[in-house]
Amino acid sequence: MRQLLLGTMMMFLAGCQLLDKVALHPTGDGSQTCDIDDAQVIEWLNFEHRYVSSTLDTKRRLLIDAEKRQQRILHALLLSTPGQSQEQLKRALEYLSTVDLNSSCTASQYIRLRTRQLQLQLGLLDQNQSLKQQVNELQRQVDALTDLERQITRQREEH
Repeated sequence: MRQLLLGTMMMFLAGCQLLDKVALHPTGDGSQTCDIDDAQVIEWLNFEHRYVSSTLDTKRRLLIDAEKRQQRILHALLLSTPGQSQEQLKRALEYLSTVDLNSSCTASQYIRLRTRQLQLQLGLLDQNQSLKQQVNELQRQVDALTDLERQITRQREEH
């Protein structure tokens, strides 16, 4: 009886260890390594914060510095910060889309989320541009109808 209880406990503990490994590495067997560690992600976030809170001149220098150091991911993250042009956002999305991602790494999850955010942001900008064009076309039509109404009113007054 004692051996059966001991065997059951050993199987239970082995199962718990297996569950822990699955929880820590949900997509693999635990042998995958991350090319980018969490400290690097924190460094990116700090650099982004510094960038966002800087003057225009400092922002320009930080962008140039990130590009010179060939930190493509950091450069893309800076290009995707609030206030950037649509062209810069597209370039950032292009850069981030080329990154090889390991699904179990924090950095990969962060890059995947930023990529998705950029996709959504660019989609909204495209929608906004389309709506502006529609508003401009409708305004042009209203102006044309107003001019036509004025001409008709003027013709009635003359006759």
